[in-house]
Amino acid sequence: MHEALPVEVRAAFPLSRLLPILQEYARTKHVEMLAALRSVTSPAVALIQHKFDELIGALCLSEQPDSLLMWSHYASSHTGFVLEFDAHHDHFWQQRSPQDELRHLRRVVYRDTRPSATLTELDGFEWFLVKSSHWSYEREWRILRALSEAQKIIPAKPHPICLFGFPPSAISSVILGSRASAETLAQVEASLGSHSGYRATIRRAMPDPTHFHLNIRDV
Repeated sequence: MHEALPVEVRAAFPLSRLLPILQEYARTKHVEMLAALRSVTSPAVALIQHKFDELIGALCLSEQPDSLLMWSHYASSHTGFVLEFDAHHDHFWQQRSPQDELRHLRRVVYRDTRPSATLTELDGFEWFLVKSSHWSYEREWRILRALSEAQKIIPAKPHPICLFGFPPSAISSVILGSRASAETLAQVEASLGSHSGYRATIRRAMPDPTHFHLNIRDV
């Protein structure tokens, strides 16, 4: 388990902190050891989760641009806009080795049970990639990155805001909400025109006249 964690997490939570606990109980009978491990699992897991929150961040994306619920929840009730990224762009596939868990797109898994809370079964990245089945409509993907790699950090509470840049060529389109104003359209046009690297088109998500559905069309 420990070797599967990112270098940043291993440095903050070394294996040496767990070994004394395990060695102490290894001297007891097998059944007693299992019972003892259960008693220390919860605080150990809580500590690991806390360290993950401090060191690792996630960029959350969706593969479904026409979800009515997503537009309502995340785009100011259809008055905002959505950035459509090219999922094949090199920016989203920057893992440094086949074992690297960071810097590349990962599909979120939806299920009815929470991630395992036992140290022997714990996957260091389950917390980041598992959500309740109730959220399956989001069809989410994530990229995990070390927060120490952020290009800009804005102090805030309870957590600082860590910003990462991306190349203009990674954006394939900007989709305006059905209620986005003319001012918002003008601002998007100005932003896309500010850099020669942008090749994105502008589209708009409009309600279907007969079905509860959004149709995305070029502006």
